[in-house]
Amino acid sequence: MHEIERLILSREFPYLQPWFYNHPWALRCELGRGRSRVAFRRRARERAEEIYHILFPTPADAVIFNYRLEDWSTSGPARTEALGLSAEEAAALLKADIRAEVTQLRFLEDMQNRYRHAAVRDLPLGEAEEGRRHRIVCYADGTGFDDLGLLRRQLRDEGLDVGLVSFPNECILSVYDDRGCDVVFAGPEKLAEFYPRLEPYFLDYDREEMARRYGGASCCKS
Repeated sequence: MHEIERLILSREFPYLQPWFYNHPWALRCELGRGRSRVAFRRRARERAEEIYHILFPTPADAVIFNYRLEDWSTSGPARTEALGLSAEEAAALLKADIRAEVTQLRFLEDMQNRYRHAAVRDLPLGEAEEGRRHRIVCYADGTGFDDLGLLRRQLRDEGLDVGLVSFPNECILSVYDDRGCDVVFAGPEKLAEFYPRLEPYFLDYDREEMARRYGGASCCKS
């Protein structure tokens, strides 16, 4: 079993946003660039696909999906008061939450019907999360996923917490929206290997931290 597969099947693997800050062997890349919204989105798609092809010379071996079972008991007047929302704002928020839940459930049903899968249940939650969280791992098994289609859905921010997994390159590509993506490696060796190839895409804000991680990874590699 590859190390990245062992990790994604482990309850101890804290695969949570923000991925870059939750993992010592992760890199953060910037996607969207451009003055107009159209140019920004076009460049985001181009850069996401370029990064994908660097990390995935062959299609993804697995997809991991964080499914959060929301605590709907927090909806209604209690939630409205807690968030300081008007009735209209609370109603709009609830509709958006329901749409996101339906999207996730349909995606989950489709993936589990089409692919061999495993579930890691009742995972620890993030600081601001409520309800329950499960990680679903779906295996390509030579059939293949629509890798680029999944990336494009994430760029559109459809609420899918999806990661594409490469077993030979020991990494997960996670797009959070058209602003950027994180690459989570199983260990320092692969981070050191891919750092130079991904460096043109790095988010400047985190460049210093990534250089520090690369220094540590290079020491481990040698």
